[in-house]
Amino acid sequence: MANGNFKVIVVGGGPVGLTMANALAKAGIDFVVLELRPAVAEDEGASLVLGPQSMRVLAQIGILDHLKSIGMEVIECRLNAASDGYMHKKLPARDVILTQTTYLISHGCAAYMFNRAHLVRALYDGLSESNKSRVLTNKKVTDVSADASGVSVLCGDGTKYDGSIVIGADGVHSMVRKRMRELALKASPEIDIDEEKPFVSEYKTAWCSFPLQGDEKGGPPGSVWWGHSKDHSVQYLLGNDRAWMFIYERLPAPTRESPRYTEADTVAFVEKWGDLFICDNMQVKDVFPQRYHGGMTILQEGVLKRWFWGRMVLVGDAAHKFTSNQGLGYNDGLDDTTILANQLYQVLHAPSQNDKTKRTESKGDPGLEVLSGAFERYQNARMKGAKENCALSATTTRLSAWRNSFYWLFDWWARPYFPYWLDVWMVNYMFSERIRNGPVLDFVESEEPFPTASVPWKYPIPNRILAAFCLITAVSLVISGRYRAY
Repeated sequence: MANGNFKVIVVGGGPVGLTMANALAKAGIDFVVLELRPAVAEDEGASLVLGPQSMRVLAQIGILDHLKSIGMEVIECRLNAASDGYMHKKLPARDVILTQTTYLISHGCAAYMFNRAHLVRALYDGLSESNKSRVLTNKKVTDVSADASGVSVLCGDGTKYDGSIVIGADGVHSMVRKRMRELALKASPEIDIDEEKPFVSEYKTAWCSFPLQGDEKGGPPGSVWWGHSKDHSVQYLLGNDRAWMFIYERLPAPTRESPRYTEADTVAFVEKWGDLFICDNMQVKDVFPQRYHGGMTILQEGVLKRWFWGRMVLVGDAAHKFTSNQGLGYNDGLDDTTILANQLYQVLHAPSQNDKTKRTESKGDPGLEVLSGAFERYQNARMKGAKENCALSATTTRLSAWRNSFYWLFDWWARPYFPYWLDVWMVNYMFSERIRNGPVLDFVESEEPFPTASVPWKYPIPNRILAAFCLITAVSLVISGRYRAY
């Protein structure tokens, strides 16, 4: 399996896998993406929400303007009773800065919602034509093998791909994670590694997309509704060209099983909840018959304790899975790809023992020990944030579905009456610090896309021109000060 040149095999061509591909392309690292589906951007799946920190990285990739043209700013949140539609609280951006205005002032950019297929297409189109040819569809991965010198990935059509490392961006049912665990246990039976079924589920969700119903049915595009009730809840998001509905239900008991639901299962579930209000004047049964697409899935939760072994490493839902109410899944997957790409760039461009000059391009394989160190640094950098966001997502899901009496009292009798300043404080406490800590590709130079942000970013975007200007300015001030002293 030895490889003279370093090559990455990315398994999974969804949003996280294609983000990884873009980052590798920017780093000048050879790669191939193996995607199960027959097309890169099939019009299926639900919505995705990106925070300012994610938009910032995608600006480095070069697709920010396109994303703004196909996405919709989140401008307003409304809380209602799922049982009768009664609206308990309206949070308009210009009055309570919970959404757009908070992000615009604090971070220079709003949160944006996207149709998943449109985002995937934008990520794919961000690649050059030569790099697009590296994204292969109809590639069902059936086996992954690895040794000290490289990896091999076998697909159901009989093709085999050899590389230096494999990145599992293949989601919650990850084949890469399964094979990684098997190989690790075979090599070291006493290794501390996650269970074969590492995630636990307490909730499931059905979703669908459908045409916008007009401003009188839930407000203008950019509005988000949260309908809460006992052991179930609903969400209603209005995008720029369609809307999405989610119905959440608590399971009878926690489970590690992961059933695959059919169309008939989805229809029966949604019909059971047809009388729920997704906003103050519209019910589930009013929009479900108009659906473009829909589906149902169990909501797995958890964060792996081991994200890598040997030459295999996991990103996104393969490594950590959140409930979807907060929309944090892709944002965390993007953080994974950013930090992993930074680590790979560093080890591939750092001076070797025999060559003390910095590498200007990726050359050869740095070896298993060096790669393991890079993977460990990646995991350590991401673990705290992943656990925090998993916990935040879990709390939001349970608060929305009134998991206990305290949640019900807080959500229904306390939070709707919070004063303006308390709403602002809560948002800043829960989100602002997370946003400002978002990583960037530290090898991609560009201008800061959101220079009006009032909250300083923890990680500045590399910009040698700006750095040189600041240095010249500082030196000039020092010299002029000395002359004045004389």
